[in-house]
Amino acid sequence: MNQKRKKNLYFLIGIYLIFFLFLIYFFFFNFKKENSLNKKKIELFKKELIKNNLMKTQELKKMKEKEVIIENNVLKLSFSTIGGNIKNLFLKKNPKISIETDNFSLLKENSSLFGLEFTNKFGKKIETYKLEFIPEIQEDLFKYTINMHAQLEPNVYIDYVYVVYKGNNYYIDFFIKSKGLYEYVSKNSLNFEWSQKILNLEKEKTIEKKYTNISFRINSKKNKINFFDKKKSSFKELDNLYWIANKQQFFASILCFKNQLTIDNSKKILIYSENLNSDSELKFSELKIPFLLKKEEELNCDYKWYFGPLDYHILKQSKDGFEQIIPFGKGIAKVLNRYFFLNLFELFEKANINSGIIIILMTIVVKLLLSPITYSQYKFNFFMQNFLMQTKLFLNPQILIEFYKKIGINPIYSLLGNMIQIPIFYSLMNFFPTLINLRGKRFLWAKNLSYSDRILNLNFNIPIYGNHISLFNIFNILILFFFPKIRNRKKFSKTKRIYILFYIMMLFFFNNYPSGIYIYYISSNIINILFYSLIDFSLKEFKIPII
Repeated sequence: MNQKRKKNLYFLIGIYLIFFLFLIYFFFFNFKKENSLNKKKIELFKKELIKNNLMKTQELKKMKEKEVIIENNVLKLSFSTIGGNIKNLFLKKNPKISIETDNFSLLKENSSLFGLEFTNKFGKKIETYKLEFIPEIQEDLFKYTINMHAQLEPNVYIDYVYVVYKGNNYYIDFFIKSKGLYEYVSKNSLNFEWSQKILNLEKEKTIEKKYTNISFRINSKKNKINFFDKKKSSFKELDNLYWIANKQQFFASILCFKNQLTIDNSKKILIYSENLNSDSELKFSELKIPFLLKKEEELNCDYKWYFGPLDYHILKQSKDGFEQIIPFGKGIAKVLNRYFFLNLFELFEKANINSGIIIILMTIVVKLLLSPITYSQYKFNFFMQNFLMQTKLFLNPQILIEFYKKIGINPIYSLLGNMIQIPIFYSLMNFFPTLINLRGKRFLWAKNLSYSDRILNLNFNIPIYGNHISLFNIFNILILFFFPKIRNRKKFSKTKRIYILFYIMMLFFFNNYPSGIYIYYISSNIINILFYSLIDFSLKEFKIPII
């Protein structure tokens, strides 16, 4: 190959590399601005909140309480007469989300605490989580209404009203009502507080922690969702709040404010998030809303709770944008996952077949849809490698264009094929670990398609690689390694060392990927071998047209 051809080849390779790096930057990196509050303020707030929450939990354990048990088809709740809180919340057995027992605890032993805090007209600090509430239960054909009543004075009381709907309903309506509170509360101001210790529910705690986060929406009209930094302590000050969600990998606790919050304009709504190092807890979340009572006004708060799975269709029923907390990715990846991969998976799921088989069928569908582009891309590469680089056609653009027309290929497809593959890869990277339909589903030796298959657990941790061996990962690399040999490509022998290094890197970096991704790419690579072998055979007797 002469110097001009080499320069042109290097130029093309450089363009591809720049484009590829740009896509990686665009899809995989999301730089966020640092929190405007300084670290000292965060640390002070952190110490105060965790100390207060610990004291609340300890005090509640000392108090004598009674529990009110309410159930529908999907939830079992216990309400405590001390504080009027939901003390325990169990998700019931559900094959769709692989809950095998009715004792699956989303909230456990006051891991979620909410209440009002204020100073009364006598200067005494009142915290409703310490108050005794008297329960009153009403039932009709559609719902249970639980009224938790706390009498502060003969003419002063606070009511927490829960409405639990019968059937398969994860939503709970919640009201706070009062009488005589304006005259009873000092300076007409009080705080609404909700704190939660987000529990570890999955066996793969490291992966679950990666997908555990706090998110919120400020305005009911604007559809923008804000997410906290997962790795750091985070602190937000807001002027308004529509809903806040404490999300695990597959489940969430969401509080939505149906009516406009009347807050003290001199203060801010505070949200705080902190990672926990406990064996059973992942994260601590605290919300504090400063209410201001106007003259002769009573509390009349209309809220909505959601306690349940991150199921796209169930969350969308709220019409409040709850479904956006499912981490389907960003941009085109989000669109692909919501409107293509999710619908495709659920379509095959209706046939009641194994989830691993569904992923293989999804791979076949994707490959069929991409086959025209794949064929044109491969045909272009075939002629580049076998003909154009060995002739002077490559140096004459006009002749080259005529040649492309005669053999029926479009060089744009070569670039287009790479452009399509990258967002699909990124989409599936977000799809399989967050799809609740795959939670606990088995295929071959993989016990959970949401996590990597563990053919062997190690007693030590290898940096980047992890503490286990994934057999799917090894199979995928072996297929890639033997792929050129199956197609009788001897040219790889000259760059053998580079490819061996590439496979070793893949072995390390891909070891912790979910089993669902491995199944997709193993199936994809096998289809590629068959497809490319067929193309090789069809082009074997191809005669170069005369220009």
